[in-house]
Amino acid sequence: MPLAAQQPVRIRPPRVIVFGFLATFASSFGQTFFIGLFNPQFQVAIGVDGSQLGLLYGIATLASGTSLFWLGGMLDRISLPQATALTIGIFTSGTLLAGGASTSILLLLAFFLLRLGGQGFMMHLGIVAAARRDGSHKGKAIAWASMGVIVGEATLPAMVVAALSEVQWRWLWTMIGAVLLLLVLPVLTTLSRGLNWRGDTQDEAQPAGAIHRRRILLRQPTFWASLALLLASPFMTTGFLFEQTVFSRQMHWHPGLIGAAFTVFALCRAFGTWSYGRASDRFGAVPMSRIHLIPMAMAFACLALPLGSASIWAVFAGLGYTNGASSLLGGALWVELFGAASMGLVRGVFMACVVASTAMAPMVLGTLLSHGVRAGAIGVAFAAYCAAAMLLAGPLLHRHARKLAL
Repeated sequence: MPLAAQQPVRIRPPRVIVFGFLATFASSFGQTFFIGLFNPQFQVAIGVDGSQLGLLYGIATLASGTSLFWLGGMLDRISLPQATALTIGIFTSGTLLAGGASTSILLLLAFFLLRLGGQGFMMHLGIVAAARRDGSHKGKAIAWASMGVIVGEATLPAMVVAALSEVQWRWLWTMIGAVLLLLVLPVLTTLSRGLNWRGDTQDEAQPAGAIHRRRILLRQPTFWASLALLLASPFMTTGFLFEQTVFSRQMHWHPGLIGAAFTVFALCRAFGTWSYGRASDRFGAVPMSRIHLIPMAMAFACLALPLGSASIWAVFAGLGYTNGASSLLGGALWVELFGAASMGLVRGVFMACVVASTAMAPMVLGTLLSHGVRAGAIGVAFAAYCAAAMLLAGPLLHRHARKLAL
């Protein structure tokens, strides 16, 4: 046997997975968990309090979500290297403005560019590129791409806290901009060449329900049924985490358990993303979307049970797992329902809806709690909604999936 044949084969991950992972990891710089680390510095720099800063951030987030509604489909009409360059340009501008902001207007613009470039476009590039991967195993590709932001959540906060003790915060934002422009841009551009971006391969038939106009999408019952299922997790989890101190006090959770509970949340989220990636490849994204709310429904139901401090583990584990599953389905489901060619437009509209729902969640939960509604009652209401959505919206998606199979 020739010597060359005896050498072990080196298995490398597909470029689209590396591209997606790096893109979603880099999006961390525009995610709430990262930007929030600088809230005290921003307040001092522009002379506002916490509520005023939150208002600026909320306005910028809603504006970025609205922009993604219109611009998500635009990215389909340009090449992936061009879309990457545009995204990094917007993102880098936001980091530089954040580092130099001295007025509310400048900080508002910085928040808008960070949210649009990071949480919006950068995540969009990573997930859509993975979803349009040629061949099978799209679910696994989306799952591995989604892991980037999870790794960012697990590593970047500690790094920022350590860096702030050594580097002035304005310089830190400038350094982030330099990393995006000088490191992330050339690497992503190199990886993007040759990837299937527009979903127009000839060997993959598109579903009959392929969508090419927003007004057509908004008339699809399957789209609204999907929203009923997929918006539950971001809305409920955002509201719960925003009011976590109130829930913790009412549930008598020991403050020292919160940090460990977030670790459980992150681990279960990663496992939910990975397991649903495999399951959607095997069973289909539509069937899996019909059941993915079960862990979250059980988690919120625990708020009404006399479990004491023990309920914290069930709540954070259930929320984390469903969040991971939801993030995966937010890419895989659109390919299955409307085709890869429609992915950019559909996911752009979907992400605008996600942003709007997460902006509303703190207001809704805050109003309920301020009017004396207890955590247990909110948990039961959320669990009941999850059950109703699965029972009512699930069959509609199932019938549509059967039509596609015929």
